[in-house]
Formats: sequence, C-alpha cells, structure tokens
Amino acid sequence: MKQAFVAGALLVTGLSAFPVPASGQQPDGYPAAGAPPIVKVLSTGAAPKTALRYTPPVGTKQHIDMTMSMGMSMEMSGAAGPGMTLPAIKIGADCVVTGVAPSGDVTYTIAFTGAEGDPGGNPQIASTLQTMNDALKTVKGSATVSNRGATLSSNIDFSKVADSPMGPTMGSTTDQMKVLSIPLPEEELGVGARWEAYQTFVNSGMTMYQKSEFELVAVDGRTVTLKSKLEQTAPPQAISNPALPPGAEVHLDKLTGVGTADMKLNLNELVPVSDAAMDTTMLTSIAMGGNAMQMAMNISMKLTVAPGK
Repeated sequence: MKQAFVAGALLVTGLSAFPVPASGQQPDGYPAAGAPPIVKVLSTGAAPKTALRYTPPVGTKQHIDMTMSMGMSMEMSGAAGPGMTLPAIKIGADCVVTGVAPSGDVTYTIAFTGAEGDPGGNPQIASTLQTMNDALKTVKGSATVSNRGATLSSNIDFSKVADSPMGPTMGSTTDQMKVLSIPLPEEELGVGARWEAYQTFVNSGMTMYQKSEFELVAVDGRTVTLKSKLEQTAPPQAISNPALPPGAEVHLDKLTGVGTADMKLNLNELVPVSDAAMDTTMLTSIAMGGNAMQMAMNISMKLTVAPGK
C-alpha cells in the first residue's frame, strides 16, 4: 500500500509534465484539437449593444504575471493518503504586438522572463524553482489571435530545454499560455449578455474538453467586466509517466473539473485581469507489483493573471 501511495504522489506531481496518449470519442459540439473555439450566444443582453473586439495597436507592450497555487489530496482503495500543498509560483512573460491584419487578426511575440516562488526553506523546492526559472528564460515564441480572441496559430520554442528534465513542464506551461484569451461572440452584446465557448486543447499530450459560460457584467468604454464558470473533462486513457516505478501501469478512468473566474478586459490591450479557481477530480487505476487498485485525487488550483511591470 505504501508503494501505491508513492506511485500516486509521483503521478500527481508529474501528470502535467509528461505526454499522455489521448483516446476516446470526442464529445458532440466541440471543435477538433487546435481549431478555434465554438461560440454560442445564449442572450445578447440589454441595449445599448456593441460588438466586442480586441484592438491592441502595433507596438503595444505588456508584461504578464501568471500566479498559480495548488493543493492536492488523494485516497487509495478507500485509505486516505498524504495531502500536498505546492507553493505559489509566479511566471512572467513579455508580450509585444508586432502586427494587425486588415481582418483584425493580432500577431504578437512572447518571451518568458522566469518564475519565482517561496520554497519555504525546502532546498529541493528551491532547486526546482531555480531550474524552472533558468529554463523559462530561454523560451520565446509568437502567436496570432483573431479580434474575437480565437488563437489562430502559435509557435512557442522551448527547444533549448526540450531535452532537459524541465522540458515537458515547459511544454505544459506554454500550452496553458496559449488558451488565456477570452473567446468573444460575433454578435453585438449588451450588459447581461451570456454566451458559451467550447474548446478542445492538448495539455502535454492529454486531450481536454472545456465548456465555458461567460456573462457580460459591465461595459465602461473599451473595458468590459466578465464573470464565467467552466467545466472540463478528459476521456479515459493510458497515462505514461517516467517518474513512476518500473512496471507501474496507470489508466485515467475519469476526469472532471469545475471552476469560476472574474475577469476585466481592456479591449485595447492583450492581457486580461483574471482571478480564477478550479477544482478537479481524477479517478485512476494503478497496477504495480501484481496488485491493482484505484486512486481518487482532488486537485484545487487558483490562478491569477494580470498585467505586470
């Protein structure tokens, strides 16, 4: 049983950092992985109404600060395992708008500036944070988004660290940065408008399906205030994690997640102000040393995104 808890802990700490071959049927109503989100308007809200479009001019420069904190608990075959709280980590990146097409598509560059956090006197965490900070500083790229917030293309180059122990984690981090933009409807909207966005994205090889519902709370010139709630699912799939003991086999049986967020978006800029919370439940089957058991994990994450200096 002790070995199983160790395997579970390694799975949790490494799940977002190693490839997971995706399988299962794609739910109805979701786009293919890499395709723009599907947006459905539920209500256009009250008058006056306007079309919400991103319009940052060429030369716009902004710094992103993305702060993540996470807590986890697990249960193995009915027995409670050790909880885990990870220190808050702040990841920074500089963005510059380099082009705006006649269609309104916005192209920008992104260069990560590093990561920082409080290791709490733990030398292992301090070493990991320093390695992550050094690795992130080598990661650069570019992306193009439509004036309605759909990511049309992105090219984040982390080749300098791809073969290092932090390489897969860098890939996971940059994947998250690609889905920060908020999908906006084609229709003109007023206060009280509500819409849904259906997205399919791949995080370190795992195909995830996300449904987000947005509500337009306020409009003040080019600044809009939104609140949202979201649901995430992932199909059953085998999990490959080199951090697990030799011979261990792990299968994701079920993953569900729910979250909420408050956002303020200046449509003349790239970076929103966002405060989000997400709770995820994972049910996995683990086979190791001739024993098979099921493990349940609960993961709570808070994510704050804001322009920085």
